[in-house]
Amino acid sequence: MAGLFSSPFLKLGAALSAREQVQTMISSNIANSDTPNYRADKRTFSDFLAQKTREHASPNLSLTHARHLDSSHEAGLSLSVFRRSTEEQRMDGNTVDLQLEMANLSENQLMHELNMKILQSRLAGISNAIKEGGR
Repeated sequence: MAGLFSSPFLKLGAALSAREQVQTMISSNIANSDTPNYRADKRTFSDFLAQKTREHASPNLSLTHARHLDSSHEAGLSLSVFRRSTEEQRMDGNTVDLQLEMANLSENQLMHELNMKILQSRLAGISNAIKEGGR
């Protein structure tokens, strides 16, 4: 039973949490679209997912090959805030593109809903197996 809620559920949970953080970031950008000299936060879902995956990683990893967890070739995702170039700033120094942020907000919401549907279907499958096993 312990393995039942392992890898796929942890990944789905990390993805949901990352989607929520993206939603918060985009909402913050939209809320500050009229703030002078505000720099839009340009982190991506991949940045947040990498962070959540590291947070939920099992501390009991073991090496079966010397290069399996070699970090020397790892590109890594930077969690730094990406800034637009100065050519894209408005006269007041704000870098928020409201239309782009609204599009990103809609896309993130759809992806969050898809992630929830996948999680619900996996749980429904487990529930069905439990119900059928009790007969």
